[in-house]
Amino acid sequence: MYLRGTEPAEPFFGAGDDELSHAQGWDVVFGGRFGRGVLNLDGEPHRAYRQALVPLLRRNTVTCHQGTITELLERSLLSLPLGTPVDLHAFTQLLAFKVAARVFAGMDEHEAQELHGLFGQLRTPPAGDLGTPGGNAAARRVGRARRRVRELLRGAVGRLEHTDGPVRRLRALPDPPPDDVIGENIAILILAGYETTGYLSARLLWLLARHPGEQEAIRAEPGDPSAAPRLDAAFQEAARLHPPLAWLPRRATADLVLGATRIPAGTEAFYSVTDTQRDPDLFAEPHAFRPQRFADGERHGRFALTPFGAGRRICVGIHLGTLETKLIVSRTVREFRLSATPGPYIGDLSSNGSTVTPAAPLLARLDRICG
Repeated sequence: MYLRGTEPAEPFFGAGDDELSHAQGWDVVFGGRFGRGVLNLDGEPHRAYRQALVPLLRRNTVTCHQGTITELLERSLLSLPLGTPVDLHAFTQLLAFKVAARVFAGMDEHEAQELHGLFGQLRTPPAGDLGTPGGNAAARRVGRARRRVRELLRGAVGRLEHTDGPVRRLRALPDPPPDDVIGENIAILILAGYETTGYLSARLLWLLARHPGEQEAIRAEPGDPSAAPRLDAAFQEAARLHPPLAWLPRRATADLVLGATRIPAGTEAFYSVTDTQRDPDLFAEPHAFRPQRFADGERHGRFALTPFGAGRRICVGIHLGTLETKLIVSRTVREFRLSATPGPYIGDLSSNGSTVTPAAPLLARLDRICG
């Protein structure tokens, strides 16, 4: 069942796990291929893990990672070809993965590169039915990938036991999880962090390539990118047009009424962030990239904008993802002038009913700015 609009939003985001299950909802999207963590757990385990991890991800805390983000960004920018179309999503997705792997698992770029490839194998369910040669071979590949991911994350848990981070925070709980479960929490943090940040960074860069006036305004802003008003308005508008989670998955664990919609127990319920954020009753010119709507302080109503969720289960990494996206975009447009390649507007596709990827490569030409 698909929900949209602000009417069902408040009960949807306010529902308890005994009404709408996150764990069962996310099982529809990627099952248990990445294990269980703060994103796809319910009840007391979720509350305990979230309470342990949130202090690491507060707005005033994540600034300590700015040096790491900048270091990896500068190295990645050096590899970009000039004067020829660049796939922005491929660039930002790998960069965001390296950042997440460094921040949450202490991995160097070589380990992060390997883990990125393994995550790629696990993101999409195996093709073919079990019992067929193709299906059996695909299942074996997924099994090997999962074993190698667990091995890499066990190494991360051991490496980080004396560092203030997810390992120490989770081990400090009154009922600490075993190391394999800590590794699964790290895997979920990396998964949620790189997919959303990599996608949103690429979308914003691509939109700025198509709107050179907005690009120039951001380039001209002085000071800290995290406090730049034009960049913030463009960030919010990109997140409105292209939320990294187009649909938020849940499964009803009780008979519910959300707004005017009755949802029987056992029903899969998906809240459409994209449809809501493009509702003409909430946003004028809903399909246009118009950052000025946020710069002018237009009021759009509660739950009109929820690209990172809302309520008690709002994305724990919202501040890190926002900082990272702004640093990536600000540094890139100060270093390069982005030009759109000819062609129609590129929409989104989803293979799992929640996360999205561009329907075609998000191409832009980069030319170095001199002086």
